[in-house]
Amino acid sequence: MLSAQLFYFLGVVFLLAGTTAPEQPWLPPLWAVAGLIVGSALHVVMSWRIFTLAREREAYFRAERSTFFSAFVLFLFLLYGLDLKYYLTPLTMGGATQGLADLAGLLVFFVLLSVAWLVGRTRYQELFYEHIGRRALVWQQLKQNLPLVLPWIVVVAGLDLLRLFLPSKVLELAPAPWSEFFVFIFFILVLLFVLPPLIRRLWNCRPIPPGPLRATIAAFCDEQQFRAGLYFWPYLGGHALTAGILGIVPGLRYLLFTPALATTLAEDELKSVIAHEIGHVRHHHLLWYMALFFGFSVGLMVIAPLVALFIMASSLYPFAVQLVPLPQATLTDALTAIPLLVLVLLYFRFVFGFFLRNFERQADLHVFSAMGSADALISSFHTIGRAKGGKREKRNWHHFSLDERVTYLKRCQKTPGLVRRHQRKLHFALLAYFGIMVCLVFLALQPDRETLAARAEIQYIETALRQEAAGKQQDGTALISLGDYYLSKKMEKNALNAYEEALARAPHHAGLLNNMAWLLLTAETPGMRDKTRALVLAEQAAALAENAYILDTLATAYWAHGRVDTALVLVERAARLDPENIKYYHQQMDSFRTARWQARP
Repeated sequence: MLSAQLFYFLGVVFLLAGTTAPEQPWLPPLWAVAGLIVGSALHVVMSWRIFTLAREREAYFRAERSTFFSAFVLFLFLLYGLDLKYYLTPLTMGGATQGLADLAGLLVFFVLLSVAWLVGRTRYQELFYEHIGRRALVWQQLKQNLPLVLPWIVVVAGLDLLRLFLPSKVLELAPAPWSEFFVFIFFILVLLFVLPPLIRRLWNCRPIPPGPLRATIAAFCDEQQFRAGLYFWPYLGGHALTAGILGIVPGLRYLLFTPALATTLAEDELKSVIAHEIGHVRHHHLLWYMALFFGFSVGLMVIAPLVALFIMASSLYPFAVQLVPLPQATLTDALTAIPLLVLVLLYFRFVFGFFLRNFERQADLHVFSAMGSADALISSFHTIGRAKGGKREKRNWHHFSLDERVTYLKRCQKTPGLVRRHQRKLHFALLAYFGIMVCLVFLALQPDRETLAARAEIQYIETALRQEAAGKQQDGTALISLGDYYLSKKMEKNALNAYEEALARAPHHAGLLNNMAWLLLTAETPGMRDKTRALVLAEQAAALAENAYILDTLATAYWAHGRVDTALVLVERAARLDPENIKYYHQQMDSFRTARWQARP
């Protein structure tokens, strides 16, 4: 039931959750509309081309999957190029909800997919000899794909409802990380009790009617002491040749068959397929899926912030901001979210995919316990292969190919010990997986995150202010702000350099002259103090504006030159202008009378 579409939905969900809405859109609304029209037109042309090349049913199914790529590329353009999250911001209700905007973003992706499905409608009707209306086709495809993201939708919607209707004091009773633990528990409960019947209804599964087929299946399930509801599954219009098991709890467990599979296979072949599905239950594969997902989620929760900090603290970050014509906040989201998305996709493709393929093999091997021989299952694979036109199926990310499955079953028939060897291989792989995840989490907790976060913050703000300064060649305001920021972080040399750059652009800025003078008088960095230049700058600032803080700096400069009487007069004038800080000025007077300025800190 898993397919390549899952990767695209994972990407959409991950990027929506990891992207923040900018304060202002990068492009004006009219330009954004124009970009949307052009992007949509390209998506339509690409989808039309993909479906035009589909000449048979299997090719049509592949074309459907290919259109996901076109829709995903357009979605990336909308998210980062046209600031989709900005236009979805009203759905946050002023911050009262967090997930509604993301759900709307997912809806946008479904709309893009719907456009592609409508483009391929004519080809669908030609290949399957079935007339289907536009609404019916879109609704059919939506119901088929929705379960891939339904757990996320239910959890996000549920959490938003809790935030809206529970008092804030109740929500504060479970601070992080306990709140995240409760989210996971809620997620598990949804998977166990809500999703199976909901998905069954979405897929329009119907109970297999009374008759020889149902009697045969029910008798075999009773023989295997297996309980499940028996349903027809109209997957891909019922034309696909597949079966599946849905649900873990016995009362909410469903055994699904496509009508095409039920009519194509002989009785023993159908029993062998049922044995395969029972094997998934006997070996607790659905529970292992959740454990693997939980293990990776915990690891990602620890690693993701670290990756983001490394990227933002990297020396490559400012160059990326300069090279890519996107707002800094948007680009930062992309630079931190996309590498993590690649990590997630690689995990599902290779690590999770490894376990999926080997769980499927373990389910295949259950046929030896259920039927004593793999002959019927091997025969069913041959029958399915012939029904698909005799083409040799290739291995995919979650299944071995039919040829590989048949070959391994034949080997196990000759050497029964291979069955137990495969069980041991899986047990060792699971133990190694969780051991590695624990080690990764431990290693990710070792770096000094506070120092790294400080570096990342400094580089982000520095880059933002330098970008702003570059856009205002004659205005030193951004450089002044950069110097002030450096000064607040005790980065005095950086502050002086920024002030020097600003002075070249704004030589008559009173605040800049004052701040430079103050830095040259009070710097803690060896070799930076310069009372002579400080006095010149302070006098220039005072000539431009008579403010209390400027008079205080000028007084300090005179005190540094030994002119205490003049300094005291200036501080008294500053105190009259700023009576709210009279205590500070009295302390300054005391310092001027009792202490001497030091040329070296």
